[in-house]
Amino acid sequence: MDMNSTPAQHYAAHHAELLGRYESVLAEQGLAGILIFAGAPRIAYQDDRTYPFMINPWYQQWVPAHDHAWSILVLRPEHRPRLICHQPRDYWHVVPAEPDGFWPTHFDIVSAGSPDEVLKSLPDSLAGFALLGEPDAALAALLPGAINPPGLVSALQFQRLYKTPYEVACMREANEIAARAHLAARDAFAAGASEFGIHLAYLESTGQTEALLPYTNIVALNEHAATLHYDACDRVQPPGRHAFLIDAGADCNGYAADITRTWPGEGETRFAELVGLLDDAQQALIEGIRPGQSYVDLHLGMHEVIGGILAQSGLVDMPPAEMVATGVTSAFFPHGLGHHIGLQVHDVAGKVADPAGTPLTQPEAHPFLRNLRPVETGNVFTVEPGIYFIDQLLEPLREQPAGRAVNWEAVAALAPCGGVRIEDDIAVTGDGVVNLTRLAFAGIDG
Repeated sequence: MDMNSTPAQHYAAHHAELLGRYESVLAEQGLAGILIFAGAPRIAYQDDRTYPFMINPWYQQWVPAHDHAWSILVLRPEHRPRLICHQPRDYWHVVPAEPDGFWPTHFDIVSAGSPDEVLKSLPDSLAGFALLGEPDAALAALLPGAINPPGLVSALQFQRLYKTPYEVACMREANEIAARAHLAARDAFAAGASEFGIHLAYLESTGQTEALLPYTNIVALNEHAATLHYDACDRVQPPGRHAFLIDAGADCNGYAADITRTWPGEGETRFAELVGLLDDAQQALIEGIRPGQSYVDLHLGMHEVIGGILAQSGLVDMPPAEMVATGVTSAFFPHGLGHHIGLQVHDVAGKVADPAGTPLTQPEAHPFLRNLRPVETGNVFTVEPGIYFIDQLLEPLREQPAGRAVNWEAVAALAPCGGVRIEDDIAVTGDGVVNLTRLAFAGIDG
């Protein structure tokens, strides 16, 4: 795939691929058709405002829009896809724009001014149809017992493991947006901004609101990086600036980027060395990834590599293999190596063996690993090793025999930095991988 191509150049082939996938699944499931509901806004309890609207990812796989609340895509074998686009006559809120761009010509589009009109525009008979998405009560009443049939959902989720060139192009552009914003966040950190100020700099650079981002930004100064999903965003600058970890993404046509970078503060030489060692190890691992490998084995191998980094950094005096066997590396690296990414930042089907949804066995010692599948052409996943100084995990280690090998003075010296994580998004090709994240950063630096 040409990594300079745009989503628009690939959409027609993507649309055709989806038609083939869905028609095959419909035949296997014995269904006459599918309604894909974009979703409906939810009104806050005892209020007149809605929660931020999140569109159904199944809808966005076909339609690159975020504001199509109450719209429905109708799919039937041997019929052109019909898009019932909800465009309310409203002066209180912004109305979705007329469908435009590279995708509308692939649909028969019907404009509906209200939810009732949307329902009236559905096929006369819905016998044998299923609904995919989170339905409004009125819509659910039309298809009782046919809402998200498990067999249908499992089969379609499995297909999402294999990204089309259009989907990869969307994620490449999302990485470009996010990479620029990461550099803006780095500059804000260097200028002395608070976590909240850094977060605002990130949003301004992306041009995307918090509701549009694929997940809540993690903007962590100092020891806050030891909270893996830290989201407090302090408004006050800390007294010292030891380190900065940012885990933040961006959106392109409904597809996500997920990037983490860690920056040492001025004078934090030892922590800077740790960041450099982990960054080198992450890149070396990625360069060796090939189709057919086990992602679980990649995860286990990274544990041994992290053991080597802990030894080289003077943090633990123990052979790396023994660190893995005794759980030492898990105390410093408690999460999984990565996850599939796509329409959702933690994309679906990473723990199933087949289209029927047969679960794969979770390694007992690694309960948080999200991807248990083999590496295959068409996959896009993250690689995100980390080393952290988390009291809740390190204190029990101190009481174990293996804890005697830990240099607790060195750990205490680095603890104000919180931790380091490096995360890139990887697209698997027939003979290797393309690092979408490094490609994005290189394009900026170039």
